[in-house]
Amino acid sequence: MKRWLKDGKAVSPVVGVMLMLVVTVVLAAVVSSFAGGMAGTQKKAPQASFAVEIRSAETTGWTPEFVMKHLGGDPVDTDNVKLVTKWYNESTGKWEVQETTAVPWNESGQICYYHNDDSGECLLSTNYTDVNTEYSGYNMTAGFNATIRYHAPYLVVPGDVPTDGQGKETELWFGNYVIQKGDVIKAQINLNAMNLRTPIIANATYLKPGDVVTVELIDLTTNAKIFSKDVVVQ
Repeated sequence: MKRWLKDGKAVSPVVGVMLMLVVTVVLAAVVSSFAGGMAGTQKKAPQASFAVEIRSAETTGWTPEFVMKHLGGDPVDTDNVKLVTKWYNESTGKWEVQETTAVPWNESGQICYYHNDDSGECLLSTNYTDVNTEYSGYNMTAGFNATIRYHAPYLVVPGDVPTDGQGKETELWFGNYVIQKGDVIKAQINLNAMNLRTPIIANATYLKPGDVVTVELIDLTTNAKIFSKDVVVQ
């Protein structure tokens, strides 16, 4: 009788330990399942590779040029990304940092072209909507010096560029297209000194061969870097 009682006392701690282990395993399974569900619903940034070329005005003989080609990976919606460039300007002794994002679409936006005589007369207007860059120069469509505005960098389409008055227009503007494998985007005019608003590379007219520009493409939803590379200027 005494032996049975001793055995009974020994069983109680064992049962308690086993119950605790079972509860621990169940809780771990629940937490793991919950965490997995959270991870599954979290949006991931696109994964893609790019080739970037930056040419100085000295190399092009005209104006600095920025060209970016999608080499492979996920398509990238330019409406959901931020293009960042930064470089050290030895001429000014400071870092030049520039961010480019798409701007909100505005159907009511109207843009006028003006003669350069300060008359203030709106000679030609079009609903180009809000834009993220502009420059002054001769416009073939308007037939006179004008302020031209568009989203840059633009998607390269053979024989067609924004603001040329024919073919695709707004579809080529930054924020309105999805860049996929083989696609090329480009910024050119708006990199030179005539730019009146936001360039792709700040003070690009100071760029010279051998300078290094860090180019980053950042997903706005996750703030993750899709692409980052130090590009040597040609």
